[in-house]
Amino acid sequence: MGSTYDRLPSRWMQKLALSIVMLQLIGPFWYWPATIYLAYLNPLGIGRGLVIGYLVYIFVINNRAHWKPEGSTPIRRLKFWRHLADYFPAKMIKTAELDPKKNYIFCGHPHGVACFSYVSNFFIEATGFSEKFPGITLYPMILDAHFYTPVHREVALMSGFRSSKKEAMIKLLNGPPGSSVFLVPGGADEVLRSSPGTYDLVLNKRKGFIKLALQTGANLVPILGFGETDLFDISQPVPGTWVYRIQRVVLKLTTFAFPVITGAGFWSGSGPLPKSMPLHTVVGAPIQVLKWQGNTSSSDPDFITAVNELHSKYCEALRQLWCEHKDLYASGRRKSLEIVE
Repeated sequence: MGSTYDRLPSRWMQKLALSIVMLQLIGPFWYWPATIYLAYLNPLGIGRGLVIGYLVYIFVINNRAHWKPEGSTPIRRLKFWRHLADYFPAKMIKTAELDPKKNYIFCGHPHGVACFSYVSNFFIEATGFSEKFPGITLYPMILDAHFYTPVHREVALMSGFRSSKKEAMIKLLNGPPGSSVFLVPGGADEVLRSSPGTYDLVLNKRKGFIKLALQTGANLVPILGFGETDLFDISQPVPGTWVYRIQRVVLKLTTFAFPVITGAGFWSGSGPLPKSMPLHTVVGAPIQVLKWQGNTSSSDPDFITAVNELHSKYCEALRQLWCEHKDLYASGRRKSLEIVE
């Protein structure tokens, strides 16, 4: 006999999985109010001392758990997540083998609004990442705010997420063979540029991941998420309007981007969920990187030259990946992939 979840209509399950993921993506904005509510009103009989003790634990006693290349990932491996991949559906296209004796930096492009191409394939085991790339231990990178949010922190850790801080990523990439990180270089700036049918990348000014590769000797894996920018209709506020100013203030204060979006509804019509459209995430061949043996300071001209050369090589590999797959997976595009900033 199947579980209660399996007996529910599949579309309900798909939208439930989507809703859970979207709530986790904005976890710091609702877990904290819930914690404060529990601490001060005590509706469940949870003592304030227990809440305060837990906060001391995550802020002081164990405040670097999200830097460590260790720990199990039971939440990431739940079979329940297959419903999320089925909703779009989401598929991973593997183009090359990866040597489990080496470490890698997986880089997803474009960011889109909510990264569902990468959620489906790399944040959870909905499409069989571990089977496709055996021996690779993947740590998706997220902002530190998630790890200083009560309860949400535990969910993130048990899902395999780790800190996007440079020091943490260096520690992870210097871990056992196969230790790898996943990040989306375009960040919040790329979120606000997202638009259906376009693939505008914020990459020219993003060289931190290139420096990280040279400092650790981790190979770079370019990834294109075809369909990621089509999941939501996005209203771009006019510069100078109050909506535009609020977006920029929130971005500056929290590093979170909140575009004005319209997607699918929970039952029908429009709403906050992504549209049900195919996602094809193409994982390119790794770019071999030799660990830089000299000075890795940004003031060292030799290192900067090496960074610029590797950055150019990476961008060219990304463009080549686009050319090889655009007609198959982006036939409805309004424009070609473009590095806009």
